[in-house]
Amino acid sequence: MRSRFARALVALLSVPAAVAAQAGNAPPDLTELDIEELGRITVTSASRGPEPVSHASAAIFVITREDMRRAGSRTIPDALRLAPGLQVARVTARDWSITARGFAEASPNKLLVLVDGRAVYSPLFAGVFWDIQAWPIADVDRIEVILGPGATLWGSNAVNGVINIITRDASVTRGGRLSVRTSTDAPIAAQARYGFGLGASSALRVYGMYSDRDPSRFADGTDADDDWRRGQGGFRFDSDLSGRDHLTIQGDAYAAEGDQISRLVTLDPPYAELVPGSREVSGGNILARWTRTLGARSELRIQGYYDRAVRTQLPATGRVAVDLADIEFQHRFGFGRQDIVWGAGYRLVADELEDLFAIGLVPPARNTYLLTAFAQDEITLAPERLFATLGAKLERNDFTGLEIQPNARLRWNPVPEHTVWASTSRALRIPTRLDTDIRFITNVLPTSPLTLVRVEGNEDFESESVVAAEAGYRGELASWLSLDVSAYHSWYDRLRSTHPLAPTTEDGRTVLPVTIGNDANARTWGGTVAVNWHPAARVLVRGSYTRLEMRVTSDPDAPPNSIPNISAGANPEHFGSLSMFVALPRDLELHLIGRYVGTLSTPLIEDYVEAGARIGWRVTPNFSVGIRGENLLHDRHAEFAAAPQREMPRRAELHGDLRF
Repeated sequence: MRSRFARALVALLSVPAAVAAQAGNAPPDLTELDIEELGRITVTSASRGPEPVSHASAAIFVITREDMRRAGSRTIPDALRLAPGLQVARVTARDWSITARGFAEASPNKLLVLVDGRAVYSPLFAGVFWDIQAWPIADVDRIEVILGPGATLWGSNAVNGVINIITRDASVTRGGRLSVRTSTDAPIAAQARYGFGLGASSALRVYGMYSDRDPSRFADGTDADDDWRRGQGGFRFDSDLSGRDHLTIQGDAYAAEGDQISRLVTLDPPYAELVPGSREVSGGNILARWTRTLGARSELRIQGYYDRAVRTQLPATGRVAVDLADIEFQHRFGFGRQDIVWGAGYRLVADELEDLFAIGLVPPARNTYLLTAFAQDEITLAPERLFATLGAKLERNDFTGLEIQPNARLRWNPVPEHTVWASTSRALRIPTRLDTDIRFITNVLPTSPLTLVRVEGNEDFESESVVAAEAGYRGELASWLSLDVSAYHSWYDRLRSTHPLAPTTEDGRTVLPVTIGNDANARTWGGTVAVNWHPAARVLVRGSYTRLEMRVTSDPDAPPNSIPNISAGANPEHFGSLSMFVALPRDLELHLIGRYVGTLSTPLIEDYVEAGARIGWRVTPNFSVGIRGENLLHDRHAEFAAAPQREMPRRAELHGDLRF
């Protein structure tokens, strides 16, 4: 397979020279392709303050709005495939497994996802429902992806990385925009947006979007009953209240529905079976943020938001509702050789799960809180050359009490175009209700009397912990070539596990309880290499390769028959991508991408090479069309080990974009 991958990469790399020759007659436009411009992209996720990505002391990658447009990305998970080192796999037609540095699951719980500073992971299980994370791609300014712990600045669950989705200021999205797509697996997807000014210093943007997605297929070709129909609308208001003050208010509301197949456990034969059902979700959020500039190196920010999510999955899990309110204060200032950012926050979560026979929470409704405080100081040891960063975050939560998550970083710039960095940090995944309060009947055994196998939460469940050591290099080797290399070694402790307890009798039935514990640990190591190559005036080539090693073990003093709830075999040891963008004559453009994903061993999914392509044409300055293809090398294939196994098909798409 490696030789097949190599041949695919060579074939893709051979295209730029030929196409560049044809593109030579086109007027040069280096603004969006220049390597130096790529290094000067401003990011905020690594330090909670603006800095060029080339100087960030972390493994950080930026997916720009232009990257998403060139690739024809239709969803946020689709766009995240462009990030080096990020593991992105479709589980069903609407669900995704997205993680970094291992720990792939159907719903990974060690990656923090933010949208304009609002956490979108579910506090019920610490993962992300990707089926409801959608915004008009044209209104997303950039996506900042950090590989590795980011808990000192962003808090619990930023264990293996942070994804920060940043939308555009309303002042730069004036006018109308209509985008329409139709494809072989989604008959219709449409997005409409209109922005306008409100006086000399304010602007408002409103949008609406709808999509209808067909189901995926099982391995035997039958319908997988995971279709998805989704509608969403929202707004963003931005105002410069004065020369120093800026106010942002934004919100979204959504509703979606689709079929699904659920495993239903009952007291009657056959006791457990896959049955058709439905999934319905709805919710909304509103966020307000006030920012005051106090000086060249000083800024004050206060942000608050409210989020409500309701999810009904029948007949398996019933209805669950989560309400979350969060407020945060942040102050950034500098004096002498120090740049300090500090802040505090409070979060209240209220949740409720409908109690069904096979699943429930005890108690069914609960309010929990999270109180946080953080500080980080970047110290200039040698002007423009050597910098040290020290920081820590304190959190007081309802489950484990007070927790601390520190980090230390060192950055060296031998010359402005080259950055060498190293760090060590600690991060936590704090318990959720699915760890402490769950009651879940997994099997009914036809004994006399009946025997129930039941998973029970553990109110003494502790926070999962990681200590990570990282190092990296980022630099411009030439005006046409840049390189980013990062390596890490991480040690995980108190990971989730299960082990059986002594049988009991309830209501005349035998119960075999299985409780949740912290009896597993893991070690991961590896790294990512990413390259930007600008071989010709209107050609940009990008490549990345990631190596991942993962070892999972049980504690020596773990209870008998303790089983870790993670599998190293669900993660590929090797994966990478190679893409090329070419600006062609006559306002045409071409984007090609090849992906390689190594073998998943548990259960077995063979390694594969996949390819995609997009051809776009700017018909007029305000109207463009494009044709895009995905999974071009296979009729269909599995990307993730779900049960039952789904396969993702080859797809073709036609899309158009009108601005007015």
